[in-house]
Amino acid sequence: MAKSGRRILFFFIDGLGIGPDDAAVNPFLVARLPHLASLVPLDMAAWRAGVHSERASLVPLDATLGVPGLPQSATGQTALFTGVNAAALIGRHKEGRPNKVLKSVLYKHGLIPVLNRAGRRATFANAYTAAVIPRYLAGTAPMSCTSTMAYYGEGEFRTSGDANRGKAVFFDLTGRWPRRRSGEAIRLITPRAAGETLARIAAGYDFTLYEYFLTDFAGHRRNRKRAFRYLEDIDAAVGGVLNSFDTASGLVLLTSDHGNVEDLSVRTHTRNPVPLLAVGYKHREFAAACRSIQDVAGACLRLLNVTPRPDTETPSGGNLVVLPA
Repeated sequence: MAKSGRRILFFFIDGLGIGPDDAAVNPFLVARLPHLASLVPLDMAAWRAGVHSERASLVPLDATLGVPGLPQSATGQTALFTGVNAAALIGRHKEGRPNKVLKSVLYKHGLIPVLNRAGRRATFANAYTAAVIPRYLAGTAPMSCTSTMAYYGEGEFRTSGDANRGKAVFFDLTGRWPRRRSGEAIRLITPRAAGETLARIAAGYDFTLYEYFLTDFAGHRRNRKRAFRYLEDIDAAVGGVLNSFDTASGLVLLTSDHGNVEDLSVRTHTRNPVPLLAVGYKHREFAAACRSIQDVAGACLRLLNVTPRPDTETPSGGNLVVLPA
């Protein structure tokens, strides 16, 4: 079980910003989101100003980090999970996967490696199919920031078997996408059941991270129907989490790396702020400490009473060797 008296369940949603007050382009204003609405009003003006309830706080986070151009995944996720302004570090917003410099930052400052080096239990709850893991370890398939950080922190990945046993959740919450693409015998579950599974996993850890990226997928394709479905799936998963996670002593976080799906009038990422939804233990204090995506990692460490001691050594192993920046 987790050593800390506090737990964090971090629900990372790729490409989710605070959009315009226009139902024609912002699916948040049309999708059915009863569980989110039970926490904070689904009002974009309120989100942009920040809103608090007895159970939850939602504040806007800057994702541009003072760097010109549109925020991108590699630098945004690195900033979110490490507290390092990755875009400023490399001089631009970087899309896609982390380069050598960002991998080094993730190894030294990433929440999962830092917490595990400090003697806490931190984990990445996403499952991977059997075909993907060997390609990651051989370096023949590019790894996302989350996967890279998880590997540096844990040295392994959760599998389809783990998902079938209720010990992991696939990126789409239900398992339908990986089952269709891989041909593996993957057990299908509902989004609500996925949320309940995440809560059970989180009960054994100080820090649990889960990544959902289909929102970014829908935003790039300006696919309104999928945007509705994905947001409603997320809402159902949030309902499952809240049904099973002890928010009296733990904190549920939901945030993103950049905007996209909140404005279907464009195919690109946006410069919109992203929402930080904090539910449960000290949600007001946590939210008050965060003004940009760069602030979230440090706030997590403070809540867990951990002072980071970054390891200056570089990791080794196959093609995941990180050279000094």
